[in-house]
Amino acid sequence: MASNKRMAKNFNSIESVLIVWDATQVKSDIEELKTFGHELRQSGKEITFLTYHPIKKITADMQPNALYQLCAKSDFSFFEVPKSASLKSLLNKPFDLFINGCLADNKTMKTLAAYTQAQFRIGPYIDSTDTNFYELMIIPNGADPCENYLIEIGKYLKKIH
Repeated sequence: MASNKRMAKNFNSIESVLIVWDATQVKSDIEELKTFGHELRQSGKEITFLTYHPIKKITADMQPNALYQLCAKSDFSFFEVPKSASLKSLLNKPFDLFINGCLADNKTMKTLAAYTQAQFRIGPYIDSTDTNFYELMIIPNGADPCENYLIEIGKYLKKIH
């Protein structure tokens, strides 16, 4: 297994970001994640969205593109290890930043966080057993936990020098 040096980059030097979520999440949260990604994109970052669909296989009418990547149960082995060439290729890209946009306890999101070659991983603090998956964890709270989580991510990224 390749060793990966994890490190935080200054917000202005971040070039590529992988944002992941589960397709069963609340639609308003998914829209907030997309908006956040597009705002990062407008500031010059290369953004890739990865949506996990908890179905057996991605159907013919669900087509990924350069911006939106998709994965399903068939992209993982019986032991939940990424197995499809497309998912392995995406996770092997050296993104500067990985953001888990799923605020619920989700085994697939932890798997993606564990296998990504991103230099810095951000995820929600849900359980103290999750601390090995991320370099920065943020507790989602407030009236709109997803919006608050993304605001906090933005604040922390701008503090890194």
